[in-house]
Amino acid sequence: MLANVYCLPGTMCDERLWDYTQQALGESIILKHVYIPMEETIETIVDALAVILPEHPINLLGFSMGGYLACAFAVKYPERVNGLIVVSNTATSLLDSERQQREIALNWVTKQGYGGIPKKKVIIMLGQANKVREELVECIQSMDKRLGGTIFIQQLKSSLVRPNLLPRLEKTAFPLCFAIGSDDALLSNAVLDKMKDSERFNVHVVDECGHMLPMEQPTWLAALIKRFFKGN
Repeated sequence: MLANVYCLPGTMCDERLWDYTQQALGESIILKHVYIPMEETIETIVDALAVILPEHPINLLGFSMGGYLACAFAVKYPERVNGLIVVSNTATSLLDSERQQREIALNWVTKQGYGGIPKKKVIIMLGQANKVREELVECIQSMDKRLGGTIFIQQLKSSLVRPNLLPRLEKTAFPLCFAIGSDDALLSNAVLDKMKDSERFNVHVVDECGHMLPMEQPTWLAALIKRFFKGN
């Protein structure tokens, strides 16, 4: 039986984010890309997603910013979630360092215009073993270029304020797991350690992987998706 998984992407990512994982999945499970609505806050984005997504319970997956949005949607509409995989996100507030970097970037772009994501920034997001994979770097830069400055500003501004959703997620009943790269420099190790101590948060960690898990470790993620959604 064919299964659909509705997938929310990260900041400045388009449908190409899922290509490697879809290839690894084959045809038994289809990853359906859902663009992030052009709204000004997390709350209004979730309201827009409530209109876009099916009303019946769905298989939901979110990556990075999309992982946070998927969690925000799930805690507001738990009856509409069959199961949730959160990739490269911990459903918590931004690290202070990350928020400061985003505010600096927003100020710069507002004054100077958007010149695209630097290669140096892309390489920082990748795990050590993948930093030399030019096809990954080029794809990430191409996705960013396609979406452009207007979407960059909207996505960064709308996601600066992120309440910690873990206490609310802990009270939900739908199947839930987190998929994390071992070398992800954008996530807090202290938060991950606390999550691993909770029976509710089933945290899966893959080695040789940074932040861009669907592109860096697609075979591993495909296997997790099959086990998780076919088991639910």
